[in-house]
Amino acid sequence: MKILILLISYLIGSIPNAFIVSKIIKKVDISKVGEGNVGARNVWHVVSPFWGIFVFFLDFLKGLIAFLISFYFLKNENLIWLGGFACVLGHGFPIFLKFRGGKGLATATGFLFGKFPEITLIGIFIYLILFLILKNFHISVSIAITLTILFIFPLFKKSSLETFNTVLFLLWLGIKRLIDEPYMKEIKLSNSPHK
Repeated sequence: MKILILLISYLIGSIPNAFIVSKIIKKVDISKVGEGNVGARNVWHVVSPFWGIFVFFLDFLKGLIAFLISFYFLKNENLIWLGGFACVLGHGFPIFLKFRGGKGLATATGFLFGKFPEITLIGIFIYLILFLILKNFHISVSIAITLTILFIFPLFKKSSLETFNTVLFLLWLGIKRLIDEPYMKEIKLSNSPHK
């Protein structure tokens, strides 16, 4: 049963919402245009902001559904986190797209919202404020995550284990970016008018 639930979480994460929406709306392969990322941010830039937000919501739901399934069937705290990791792993390496997916931020946010709804909402709010000021997605996300872990988690009296598991879970997003960097550079070069 445990392995089955983890597999289901992975398959849920593997649903390539960005790829499907981009194909339907603009007839483009989102993995080969823009930054080459199969995620909401690339859809925002390549298709439109509206569809980018729509894809974010769909990817967010993947993480939330994975949490609910893991919470209901696995019950064990560590196994619930594994369910979330399996879902984000599926988003990053989807079986339906030859294991080339997105970074997993929206999916991870959905899972964390299921686990810590108030904290996640505060974290999103911090990110939005920072983005309005800094106009930089990556810096705003990094600072928002850091501030949320250092200051918001203690306010809600979360245990050191919960904090550690959250940090470990979020570290995957940074690792995935490092894995994708050479591929993303290749996509950008292929899209360059100076090639």
